[in-house]
Amino acid sequence: MKKLLAFLLALVMVFSLAACAGTPPTEPDKPAPDVSTPDTPDEPDEPETPEEPEEPATPDVDTSIIPASVTLSDSKALQGKKIGCSIVYKGDEWCFALSQALETLGKYYGAEIVVEDGDLNDETQTKQIENMVASGCDILMIDPTTPDGCHEALMKAVEADIPIIIYDGYWNAGEEHAVTTVTWDQEATGTMIGNYFVDYLKKNNQNKVKIIELTNAVSTHCQERFVGLHKVFEEAKNEGIEIEVLNKYDSQGNRELAYNAVAAVVEPYDYIISDVDNGAFGAVSALQAAGNTDVKVLSMGAYGAEPFTALYNNDPNYLACLNVDAWILAQFVFEGALDYFDGKEVPTKTNIDLFVVDSSNVTDFWSFD
Repeated sequence: MKKLLAFLLALVMVFSLAACAGTPPTEPDKPAPDVSTPDTPDEPDEPETPEEPEEPATPDVDTSIIPASVTLSDSKALQGKKIGCSIVYKGDEWCFALSQALETLGKYYGAEIVVEDGDLNDETQTKQIENMVASGCDILMIDPTTPDGCHEALMKAVEADIPIIIYDGYWNAGEEHAVTTVTWDQEATGTMIGNYFVDYLKKNNQNKVKIIELTNAVSTHCQERFVGLHKVFEEAKNEGIEIEVLNKYDSQGNRELAYNAVAAVVEPYDYIISDVDNGAFGAVSALQAAGNTDVKVLSMGAYGAEPFTALYNNDPNYLACLNVDAWILAQFVFEGALDYFDGKEVPTKTNIDLFVVDSSNVTDFWSFD
């Protein structure tokens, strides 16, 4: 019996060995292939395509309004920056156009910017600047009403290491503390209009004329335009040309005030010279309402469709203006800011180019297609 059991046990072992020999062993540590996503043969790595440089962020920006004359930068130095900006007076149409140019270019470069209205008031601008410093602005762009009116507030920005760009007007301490001042030579403005005016009188054989001046008593840089103008008048006396200033009115860059001032004048006069175009067109409106096509108006600061169209159409009252391109000034302001954050050298002061425009050359500065 024992022999039989031993024999049967031997047979079982033989069959077990045969079964093991017929099935190849499985490697327990090797994962089974994923039949749902078969591996593709390895291919040579393609060279990486260089990333295109990102365009400046342009949220909510209508780039079609940016004139072709403006040179745009590909710098991204202002992306995400918070810009504090105050302009002397949005009630002036040229200043309003400049504020739009500043906001548009600021957004084009990916910055956060709202141009606040200084309202021709030092105290208002002082509060605005103090709020900008407290809110942690990365840079300030300020058009001061007067050279010293917001000095203390600007010095708080200096103490907080916030860079400052002064534009249009100037700050007496700007050369020492501001990154740059982007402006136009205010006295030269009056000189250029004065020379144009004297030449016009010569061509028309007018040796003695009376004029009315429309100015802005609060604005220091507007007053400087008349400094240049009056120097030319003094020189004209040596050539036998007498220019009498009949009256000077503080129109405050306001059309209604200019209109009312001109409408109230009863004594005869020949010309009106205004510091800004708002005053000039207030005067034009008053003259046209009175049916007066004899008196001519000159402006020492203008830009845009209204003045250029008037010149193109040979308006009987609007004679000439000093062209200051608000967009170019804004471009230079942002070039200074971009260069500063890019670590480039920034000039202490930049004066933009100025041109006297009348009906003879207006097409050089504006398209009428």
